[in-house]
Amino acid sequence: MSVKTFKKGELIYKDGDKITSVFLIQSGGANQCLVRGKKTIDLFQLGSSHILGDQVILGQNTHPTSAIATTETKVLEIPVETLKQAYESAPQMLKVVIKSLADRLRLAMNDVRSSKLEKDSSPCPEDQVAKAFGAVFHAANHKGDRSTPGRVIMDWNMMKQYSQRVMGEGPKRVEQVINILVKQKLALYEMGKAPDNPEGPDEIQKVHFLDLGLLESFFEFYQYYYFKGGRADLLKVDELCQQMLEGLLKLVENEQPDRFGIVSADFAKFGEYCKNEIGINLNNDHFTRLEGKGVFMKRKNGGSGVLLQFEVKEFRSIFQSWKMLREIEKWNEKGYVDMDEKDDKPKKKASGGPSCPACSVELQAGAKFCHECGHKIVAAA
Repeated sequence: MSVKTFKKGELIYKDGDKITSVFLIQSGGANQCLVRGKKTIDLFQLGSSHILGDQVILGQNTHPTSAIATTETKVLEIPVETLKQAYESAPQMLKVVIKSLADRLRLAMNDVRSSKLEKDSSPCPEDQVAKAFGAVFHAANHKGDRSTPGRVIMDWNMMKQYSQRVMGEGPKRVEQVINILVKQKLALYEMGKAPDNPEGPDEIQKVHFLDLGLLESFFEFYQYYYFKGGRADLLKVDELCQQMLEGLLKLVENEQPDRFGIVSADFAKFGEYCKNEIGINLNNDHFTRLEGKGVFMKRKNGGSGVLLQFEVKEFRSIFQSWKMLREIEKWNEKGYVDMDEKDDKPKKKASGGPSCPACSVELQAGAKFCHECGHKIVAAA
């Protein structure tokens, strides 16, 4: 027997692998799941003192599921032969009980597996996004402590219990939602020792919410467009639009809004930003593309040139919602929110080859339309 440590997100074993050992979880946790391409289908969450690979007791030779560490996880690896020897030496009555429990678990596993495969088994399916984020908002808004200026503080255990009992939202999904908020700097964790285990590792004790308003805006935005017929396309992230909106917000980050919340961005500076940072030559098609995603602004002639005017609070809310949507896409692909992932880098400008005259993205030879913006490519005479 030996002790092994798996990092968060590391595969312990995959379905179909031969069972050569069973694993007793000593600390941390694991997600028993099915991995299908980029999608991870959650089945069970296991924690300390749980065993992985126990199907070998029933004579199964391969793992029916995959197991992925959900945090840094320490396991005791027990060779199959060692487990079988201990099992065979047990009293007959105990062997009957163990076999009965293992058989029930196998039947339950098969039922869950079949049910998950028959429906959308993403960690956070589209029809559950608004509910998951709404549950976190309402729990914090209703039960959180507001005595500290600029934040709402929520006890971690209360957050999980309230979300589950009142909102019907599972603890794992709640934790992943809050991981997204922490990753987006809209919340932070307060760590500490568990009162009943003062010598143990640091655990989440409280959650500090830094902007509940943006959280509320996101789940309201999502539920409105998801359930409004014909508008679900607004919930699909357009990378180019996201980069342009980010550029606009950077240009006005030091501007003071007027009494209506309106700020002005210099059109020429925005065009320069798009060319240097994104790699596009700004034109009317790009503004049409933004408007198709619900981003509208006015153009006004000023003393130094054309100004782009917009409500900065609304644009920040839209940009934050797009960042949330991108994180949810990654969550559904990986099966968890990767807190250590670095920010996506902006798309580089097209190099010396043929490029789109509208957005400057590099084109494939013979392309009739730009794969990025859809612009029709006219062959040179």
